[in-house]
Amino acid sequence: MSRRRIFSRHGRARTQSVRLPLGLLLVAAAITLCVLVPSTPINLSNLTIVKPTSTLPPTRTPLPKPTKEHIGRIIFTCSRGDYNQLCMVNADGTDYKQLTKLEAHNYYPVFSPLGGSVVYASNQNGGVFDLFLFIFDGARLIRLTNRIGNVISPSYSPDGSRILFANRAAEGPTSLWTVDTTGENPDLLYAGPNTIVAADWAPMGNRIAFAMAVDQPDAYEIFIMNDDGTDVRQLTRGLPGIGGSLDWSPDGKYLLIFAGAPGDKNIFLVDVDGQTATQITTGGNNMACSFSPDGKWIAFNSLRNNDQADIFIMRPDGSDVRQVTTNPEPDWQPQWEP
Repeated sequence: MSRRRIFSRHGRARTQSVRLPLGLLLVAAAITLCVLVPSTPINLSNLTIVKPTSTLPPTRTPLPKPTKEHIGRIIFTCSRGDYNQLCMVNADGTDYKQLTKLEAHNYYPVFSPLGGSVVYASNQNGGVFDLFLFIFDGARLIRLTNRIGNVISPSYSPDGSRILFANRAAEGPTSLWTVDTTGENPDLLYAGPNTIVAADWAPMGNRIAFAMAVDQPDAYEIFIMNDDGTDVRQLTRGLPGIGGSLDWSPDGKYLLIFAGAPGDKNIFLVDVDGQTATQITTGGNNMACSFSPDGKWIAFNSLRNNDQADIFIMRPDGSDVRQVTTNPEPDWQPQWEP
């Protein structure tokens, strides 16, 4: 049953610093492409890291749109053994592949807007997490940041020239930064009063959404700002237990978030300009959702299968729910190919 909540347009809340949950720093990610997915896992640790240059193209190879036969393909974090890895599967559940087998944690994979490359955070060089860019053409691995902090949640600008990410550069709260896709010009964009745990650049409309701690531990509020860091405003109020994940719809009008009591999270569709939220799942402890490129499907992870973390898809109104993965080890944080 759908529920609607109205958010006030203004108002402030008490704030206090909240440390980033450890689980968010132990996620995994890496890469794949339709005709370029190898039959064996890609081991990025075997690749030579290329020094960034100003002439490096961010991407050149467009990815195909989802087909009716398989709906599309989903890249996701798959916890396998002692490490989180990256896996890929068709959205109808066929052609599952584990893509990486690294003795390191790699997480938050994000494809470039046209495809052909993926950016992710990794501690594969030991120590802190940095951003890495893998370009399929020529199998080039580029280290985009070099020990500027601990980075999470990368997101491309609509034109693919910049990457937004959250970064804890010192002992203070995690803030929002940007960097060129060449690895040049890492720059602080917004230093909020509290820790930011997720961010997403709108595909159109020059807006950025992010989840930031306010006054509850392990729960956040959603904020919107211009993509130059101005006009920061709080979007959600009164929706308890918002988690650290969000995703814009392809038209830039809606946000997917998850919220609720611990162990009973649900997916909400937020009308950003109307400032309303509609609950589109009921039960199952659902999290980490994302839109398909055509906006016709939502991928999410859920514990509705006997408390086993699996990937599911559904329509934007919550109907036609289909299970995609069934591995006994956790599958989560799904993202669609462009």
